[in-house]
Amino acid sequence: MNWLWLNTPADLSAWETRAFSATADLGPQPGDKRDNHERVVAVEGPGLPDSNGPARHLANAILRFDVFPPGWLSCLMRRTPVEIGDTIGLCHPLVPGLRLFFAARVTERFEHADHKQWRCGFTYRTLEGHPACGEETFCVEKDLATGQITVALRSWSRPGIWIAKLTYPIMRSLQLRAARAALDNLQSIAHSEAQTDGRPPNFAAGRHLRTMLLGSPWL
Repeated sequence: MNWLWLNTPADLSAWETRAFSATADLGPQPGDKRDNHERVVAVEGPGLPDSNGPARHLANAILRFDVFPPGWLSCLMRRTPVEIGDTIGLCHPLVPGLRLFFAARVTERFEHADHKQWRCGFTYRTLEGHPACGEETFCVEKDLATGQITVALRSWSRPGIWIAKLTYPIMRSLQLRAARAALDNLQSIAHSEAQTDGRPPNFAAGRHLRTMLLGSPWL
């Protein structure tokens, strides 16, 4: 993790050569946080996503990592949309004049459908020096029968460095607020950009929120 004072620029190249967080390849362990955040944000017609509908707009937003509001996390990337192997730098404003910078690497990018559901998104894993050790998946899902569109953040994590262990209650509180901010941001994208058959999609279901645990701005 880098501490950036005032206008100090973030250096992504220093993270691009780093290995994954130690033991991250072992996957989730007993005692780790396993988080699942889902929100229904829109409804369009049944079947695969409309080319100019909310599901496709959300997929594009997620693949360019327009997930968190800039006030929570800004990202530094070499290209969009993300591809497997890309390193994504994340900058979190801690207090005025001080930002935290850390990074993760994309391990999977997917878009596929079965007879029930279409899904699109990606997964990344933390790198050495990241406050957390873990993985997170960002995706949009569409129920092919009902047209219901859900955005989801799913992750497992544990503290990755000593300062994260010492300040874990604070870190977890920030995770709660950031997860809600991410869902709000994605719902806003669905509202502002989506069109379904020339008519505004049904967003009433977007008020429903199912949260099992908290998402992570640290992943």
